[in-house]
Amino acid sequence: MCGKKMLKVIFIFSLLVATASPIALDSVSQTKFEQVKKSTDFKLLLPRDYTQKWKLEIKEPYPVDATSPITRVRLHYFDKSGQTYMFGIEQHKAFGYKIKTEKTVLDVRNKTSTTVIGEEEFKFDTHGETVIFKGIEARFVPWANHIPGGFLRWVQDGTYIEIDSNQLSKTEMIEVAISMN
Repeated sequence: MCGKKMLKVIFIFSLLVATASPIALDSVSQTKFEQVKKSTDFKLLLPRDYTQKWKLEIKEPYPVDATSPITRVRLHYFDKSGQTYMFGIEQHKAFGYKIKTEKTVLDVRNKTSTTVIGEEEFKFDTHGETVIFKGIEARFVPWANHIPGGFLRWVQDGTYIEIDSNQLSKTEMIEVAISMN
């Protein structure tokens, strides 16, 4: 697995096992959620009928502070019982968004390592199978070993959106993407 993909998998795993208590929509008023939506510096898009099918939690930002600009949102959707993670959606600006980078150089001969932390402009990853819906070109990358789902990513209305799931099929993930507005 290449370095970027491994870091992404580790990042998602760390999100799933984080001990901070995310905010479930059941415990936050719709007004609070609308404040989050208004505080983002991008257009926050949600699947239609999300509250009827799934239980939603706002994973990031945590804690929610709608008084300052929100540059990135991570939402987790669970089955109605709240026990089974169905999929996650990450969103941020598609253009003009800075990501933190970390590069470590290992010198085996001298037994040293150097880590440089930086920042670079976000670039859309064009790897994966091309999927087209609503006139939008997206990319789908499946999980290995025939696990359902994978990653589906695209840009819509100036927002970068990435869905990850190991419960939904590729077709179901595309259906969620089509419903987003």
